[in-house]
Amino acid sequence: MAQPRTLNELAHLRETKFGQPYPRHGLSLLWWFADECVEIDDDGKMIARCDPEDRDFGFHPFHNSEEILPDTGLEFYEMGNLHHPGEMPDNVTKNYDRDVRESNADRIVVSVDSDENDTWFDRIYVTHHLGQGRFDENSTFRISQGLIKIIQNMEWSDFIREVKIRQRRKQRGRR
Repeated sequence: MAQPRTLNELAHLRETKFGQPYPRHGLSLLWWFADECVEIDDDGKMIARCDPEDRDFGFHPFHNSEEILPDTGLEFYEMGNLHHPGEMPDNVTKNYDRDVRESNADRIVVSVDSDENDTWFDRIYVTHHLGQGRFDENSTFRISQGLIKIIQNMEWSDFIREVKIRQRRKQRGRR
């Protein structure tokens, strides 16, 4: 059973190269998810504002058949598949190209718990979908509640600027 590394800071997320390079959508997906789908209450619970059990925004069961996530006894749900573009906002789907597999490679996986009043995310993960129901264990990371809070306090453009890997340009005339 895998124990994915937990990311606590923007620098940790940048190091993983999750959602990169262009045209991958994972960084926009993660920012949108933190901004729209998670509310952290006074007790430290990550309340689900998008209900995976109701399949909001394309959520669907994640079976963890490759055992890339630890078994917590809770249900897992996956989201981020851009083959259903009407379910995601434009800033997440704008670079999607059906002919480029990597433009639809990023996913968010959550474990969900609930009581009679609320549904909350016990754990949040990001991962790289390899296709045909397979996921890259080495590119699967847990996103801490602290990192969710950091992301929630940022504008999208600032978040992207902070975590995007800077590409070095080749200087002309030099080899």
